Amino acid sequence: MKQPLLYFIAACLLQASACQSKIATAGSSNNAGNAETVVQTDQPNIIFIMADDLGWGELGAYGNTFNETPHLDKLASQGITFTNAYAAAPVCSPTRASLITGQFPARVRITDFMGTQTDRALDPAKYVTINEAMAQAGYHTGLVGKWHLDTNYKESIGGPKKHGFHEVIGTETKYIADGDYFFPYDKISTFTTGKENEYLTDRQSEEAVKFIQRNKEKPFFLYLSYYSVHTALEAKQELVDKYKRKFDAKYGAGQADKLFESAKEGADGKHLAKHLDNPYLAAMLESIDQGVGAIMQELERTGLANNTLLVFYSDNGGAGSVANNGGLRMNKTWLYEGGIREPLIMRLPGKIKAGTRTDVPVTTMDFYPTFVEFGKGKNPAGYKLDGVSLAPFLTKGQTPNRETLYWHYPSETGKWKPRMASAVRKGDYKLIQFYAKPRVELYNLKADPGEKKDLAEKMPDKVRELQQLLTNWKTEVNAEEPVI
Repeated sequence: MKQPLLYFIAACLLQASACQSKIATAGSSNNAGNAETVVQTDQPNIIFIMADDLGWGELGAYGNTFNETPHLDKLASQGITFTNAYAAAPVCSPTRASLITGQFPARVRITDFMGTQTDRALDPAKYVTINEAMAQAGYHTGLVGKWHLDTNYKESIGGPKKHGFHEVIGTETKYIADGDYFFPYDKISTFTTGKENEYLTDRQSEEAVKFIQRNKEKPFFLYLSYYSVHTALEAKQELVDKYKRKFDAKYGAGQADKLFESAKEGADGKHLAKHLDNPYLAAMLESIDQGVGAIMQELERTGLANNTLLVFYSDNGGAGSVANNGGLRMNKTWLYEGGIREPLIMRLPGKIKAGTRTDVPVTTMDFYPTFVEFGKGKNPAGYKLDGVSLAPFLTKGQTPNRETLYWHYPSETGKWKPRMASAVRKGDYKLIQFYAKPRVELYNLKADPGEKKDLAEKMPDKVRELQQLLTNWKTEVNAEEPVI
C-alpha cells in the first residue's frame, strides 16, 4: 500500500470519534406521517442515485412524453439539469469504478463490464474510495444495491464492505446481469425476507428510506444503485398494463402485445422490440421515479430536504433495441454520444439555483471531489483524482477549469472489435479513434449532437490537435491497448 494511503487511513481512525452529528429536536415522532425537525449542520447529507442503462432521452425533464417521471421532473425543477453530463465509460463497471475511485477507468484498469470469469476486481489496497473520504469528513456511509466491481462472490476481495462502506444492503451475491426483479431473489441472498411479489426496485427504495430514518441525526452519504432498467425487462404487471394501453392509444389497438409479447418481435419474449417507447421499460422507470418520490417525501418529513444534496444519474447509455437516447447516435457499448451522455439532476436548496439547465460538460470522476468539498472534507493527500469539484459551479456559477474529457474502451470483456475506441472532447469538438479498421472521426457536438457529419477530412488540423491530446493522455494513464 502506498504511504499516503496509510496516512489517510490513520487519519480516518483518529477522526472517527470526532464526527459531527445532527441533533434531533422537539417535534420528532416515530409516526411516518408526521413531520420531524432536525437541527442541520453545515455538512449536507448526500444521496447519489444511479439508474442502470437509462438512456439520455427517457425522462420527462429531457423531453420524453411517453414515460411518466413526475418526481424526477419535479427534482429537475427544484435543482439543476445537465444536458452535457457524461459517463466515464459506455458500460457499467468502469463507470462505477470511476465513481468510487475518482479516477479514469483506464487508470484503474477496469474498462469493460466485469464478467463471471474475470480476474479483475477493485483492489481495496490501491484506492481511497469516495465513501472512505466521506467517512473521514464525519459521514456515515451506505450502499443500497448494485456494486459490480467484483464478480468473485465467494472471496469478494473487492466488495463494498472491503472498501469501507458502513452499511451494505441488497448488493448482488451472484452475477445479476439478466435481472432478478421479483422476490424471492436468487442473486441477492442478503434479502432473505420479502413481501409476496415484492419488486426489487421498490425494495431498494424502501431500504433507502429506512437508511435515512436510521441516520437522520448525523451526516450521511447514501449510494442508491438501482438494478433497473437493465434487461431483462421486468416490471409490475399493473404498470405494464397501464403503458400498454398508452402505447395502443398512440400507435393503434393491439400494437403493444404484437411488438412486445410475441417471441418473433419481442426477442424471445424479453420485450426488446426496437421502438423508442417501450411499456416494460416505462413501467420499470416509473418504479424508480416512485422511489425517488418516496425519498424526497422522507427528506421533507424529517426536515432534511434543505440540507441534502440529492443527485440522479445513469451509468451509461440506454441498451440496444430498448434505448431512447434522445436522438443521440448509438447506445451502450459505443463511444458515440448515445453510449456515454447521461441524464444528471442535482438539487441542494439554497445552494443550487432551482430550475437551472446547463450545457457545461461534466463527468463521473467529478462526483468524488464535489461531494468531498460539499462535505467540508479534504481530498486524500497524495491520491490522484482525475475529476474536478463542481461545487464552485453549482453554488457560484464558476465554470470548471477544464478543457478536455477523455474515454477509453478496449472492450476486454465483450471483445466487440468494431466498438473498440478512444475519444476526446475539447470544447465543442469530439474525436473518436477506432482501432479495428483504424480510423478517426470528428464531430462538432454543438452543431451536430447526433454525430451525423464527420468533419475529419475537412479539419485535419483539429484532428491532429485532438489526436495528440488523446495520445498524451493514454500515455499518462497507462491505458491498456485493445487486442484486435
